[in-house]
Amino acid sequence: MKLTHIRSLVAAIVFGTAASAHAAHAGAVDFGAFAPAAGKQYVEVNLKPALIKFAAKIVAVDEPEAAELLRSIHGVRVHVVGVEDSNRESTTAQITQIRADLAAAGWENMATVREATDGADGDDVAVFVKTGPEDSIAGVVVTVMSGKGEAVLVNIVGNIKAEQIVTVAEKLDIKPLRELKLKQAKADKAV
Repeated sequence: MKLTHIRSLVAAIVFGTAASAHAAHAGAVDFGAFAPAAGKQYVEVNLKPALIKFAAKIVAVDEPEAAELLRSIHGVRVHVVGVEDSNRESTTAQITQIRADLAAAGWENMATVREATDGADGDDVAVFVKTGPEDSIAGVVVTVMSGKGEAVLVNIVGNIKAEQIVTVAEKLDIKPLRELKLKQAKADKAV
């Protein structure tokens, strides 16, 4: 009986330490709680290391490059919040504060896009990167206030090589990061 208690205690310490290490990772960002508008969508996805490693094993045979990328990712968090008049001000303020906190914490604002449309709110997108050791990326945060009534926040945490970031965007279908590749290609052609 005592052995069972010791095993439980050891397991709790190991898993608690692993969870704390993940939360304390330099690229991890706590977005806080969001209040979705009544009757609007709210989606929260948290992919933790065990699930990502499992996915890496599954794709390793057919897509070794994707498997290598997945092994470098420690976690992915995605929040999608439906926005309307009742929560627009608080959601916008929260995203503005997240962006300010990232900048104050030394995250690099990699891209900002504010799309203006005739008579309607356009998209407001910001992409932040936290660099890690040896030219790696410890974290990426994408924040989007969509003119179509939703807010999207994405946090990718890991030890990602800079050249892998577009692959991350393509594999996880993160449009603002995929567009960075297109913008860079256009800039290269213009030079």
